Parts: sequence; structure tokens; C-alpha cells
Amino acid sequence: MPRDKPMTDIPSHRSFTLVLASGGARGYAHAGVLRALEAEGLRPSAIVGVSMGAVIGATYALRRDWYEAVLGVDTSPFPSRLPTTEEWEGSSWQRFSAIGAYARIAYESTFGWGVGKRSFRHTTSTLRTLTKDRDLDEGRIPVAVCATNIQTGSREILRSGPAAEAAYASAAIPGIFPPGRRGDQQLVDGAYADIAPVDVARTFDTSLVLVVDPTQPLAPTQVENGFQAMLRAVEICQMRHADLRFDDADLVLRPPFRRTIDTLEFDARRECVAAGMRAVRQSRDALHELVQPSSGTLTSSSES
Repeated sequence: MPRDKPMTDIPSHRSFTLVLASGGARGYAHAGVLRALEAEGLRPSAIVGVSMGAVIGATYALRRDWYEAVLGVDTSPFPSRLPTTEEWEGSSWQRFSAIGAYARIAYESTFGWGVGKRSFRHTTSTLRTLTKDRDLDEGRIPVAVCATNIQTGSREILRSGPAAEAAYASAAIPGIFPPGRRGDQQLVDGAYADIAPVDVARTFDTSLVLVVDPTQPLAPTQVENGFQAMLRAVEICQMRHADLRFDDADLVLRPPFRRTIDTLEFDARRECVAAGMRAVRQSRDALHELVQPSSGTLTSSSES
């Protein structure tokens, strides 16, 4: 059966590359941003994706029905968030469940590749479906995906090859999912090497670079154990690195989440999508000034 011909989009406004930064489940906000931009008649000429941003970006480039495909994913088999302090302090059953969750994480991260191995097949199958088993360079716009070489610590930028494999590697959180592989390389979540590769976006022949940052401010919190401390330290490092990257962008869109959303809280995807749409609406004036559509003015997106 012959493969589909590559799709192409030619924008009628100043061209821009969209950087979809890392953010775990909050990365569903990228879908909201892209949806709202489309409603305004604005389309990126290229995408650079990290972690969940790589998944959304590759799907956007390779499918016309990308939005329905992304929102239709069954996330129930995916790893879920860690127990909260309230759950630790709740009923005996809640404490028992919390202890079991941490024990499973400790065991499977020490003797295996992490708790995500149970959903590995579902995850890889989902990514193949989302990307229609196509290569990264077959999309309507160019896509670059950022991953981290866990052996050398280097940043790896993937622009070709199977899109599902690239997206998986970029989103493979160490200790939760096994590393992705490309040749002899073991590749994990791209956020560890570069949460927002603005410099890669500048390599595309576009006028502007826009970044979508789905992270949330670090609220003061009580760190109660070593595992929480480790995750918190990684988050701090990533956010400090991100601040430096964002300074190089022409515009940063920050989805206004209405509550704290955990990295693995995939069942909050519709909240995240709505936050992404709000980010576009709140930045309409700045977008209009930068991108300058060839006709008309920006109109408000109908979804919230």
C-alpha cells in the first residue's frame, strides 16, 4: 500500500517556528495553543518539540485530524501521579496504597526500567497510531525533536526517522519508562538536556520563534522524603535552564492553569488544553503585532 504524500502548509503571515517545551501531562496545553492558533488563521512553519511537546508536535505535523487524535488517546494505562501528603495522612487504606506505590517505584526503578514498563506496549502503540507510523520528515511542516543521550549527557536533535520512536525517546522519563534507542544510543526525556531548544528553532528558515511554556511556578512546599527531594531538585534545575532559553525567544506563551497539575496527571488533559487556548487569547495583541496576518485582525477562539 503506497504511503501518503507529504502534507504542506503555506502560511499567509510572517513565518514562525513554535517551540513546544517540556511539561509532562501539562504538555496537553500545546494542543490548546495549536488549536487556538488555527482558529486565528495562524500556523507554525516548523515545530521543535520536547517530551510531551514532541508527541503533540509530531502528531500535528503528520495528521490533519491531529486534535481529535490527541484528545482521543486512552491515557488510563499510563503511569499516574505519586501519592499526595493528604493521602499519606488519610485512612489506613490510603496509607497502605501510598506505601505500595513508593515501594513499587523503588523496586522497579532499581531492578528494572521503571513503573512505566507495564504501559510500555500501550504507549508505543499509541505513538505509532498518533503518527500514522510515518517518519518525522514526512509531515506538512518540519519537526525537530529533542532527546537526551543518557550515556553521554548530550542533547540529541532528531529530524528524521520513525516519528513514533523519536517522540517516545523525547518523552521517556528515566525511572518510569525504558530509554528509547536509536542505533547504539540510549535516549531519554529531552528536558534533561534542553527544556526549550530555541537555538534549534533558529536553524529553520522562519522569521520568528515562539515558545509555549507549560511549566508551573515552583510553589513553596514541604519536601518529606528523598524521592520527592530528587524530583524537586531536577525540576529546579530545569526551570532555571528554561529561564535562560526563554530569553532568546520572540514571544513566550504561558498557559494559565487554574490549579496545580502533576507531571503525570494525564486525566487533566482537557484542563490543560483549555489553559493553552487561554494563553493564545491573553496574548492576542502581542501575537498580532509580531505575526502580522496579511488580512483582518485576530478573532477570539470559540473554545475555552
